[in-house]
Amino acid sequence: MTISRSSPLDGRRRGRRWLGYAVIIFIALAGAARFLMLRAFDSGPLQPALTTISRLPVTLPDGHPALLGDTIKPGVPTVITLWASWCGPCRSEAPKIAELRRRFSSDTLNLVYLNVRDAAASREDLASYMAKYGMAPDGYAVLADERIAALTNASDIYIPRTLIFDRSGKAVAKITGYKPFALDRIKGLVTS
Repeated sequence: MTISRSSPLDGRRRGRRWLGYAVIIFIALAGAARFLMLRAFDSGPLQPALTTISRLPVTLPDGHPALLGDTIKPGVPTVITLWASWCGPCRSEAPKIAELRRRFSSDTLNLVYLNVRDAAASREDLASYMAKYGMAPDGYAVLADERIAALTNASDIYIPRTLIFDRSGKAVAKITGYKPFALDRIKGLVTS
């Protein structure tokens, strides 16, 4: 009768193998969670309806005061993006937002670029930023920082932030931070 004994070396190999499997599973789960997070719209309360925020004061590119509602055509879906020229994630997001303008005309989508938290930037700096990233100047305005909470229904002033409204002006989604897959999903909201 032969008795087979496993050596301590075999036990260590099995332990390392299982540790390797655990690391691979952890990496796969972390990657899936990151993918879902980047694809997701924000949870929690949405921003107020367009009828409420349309009375917020803004400054137009020529320096004249106006109301946010002056930049929004009624009966058209609306995307409002909050950005600053110094903001790295805003620079990453800008081409995606500009792509929305190229895909949808101003007759089919209100696209409002609200510059916030950027007091040191001159009009020339802002115009250069918008030209560099292909952002159309037709919906550009500056919103005072103290008005961000009234616009977003949030106590924080994180940017970039993108607010999406349907054609009736009802808030349908918001995105805080640069989330490229969520930005891609805006196209579906706009066309539905």
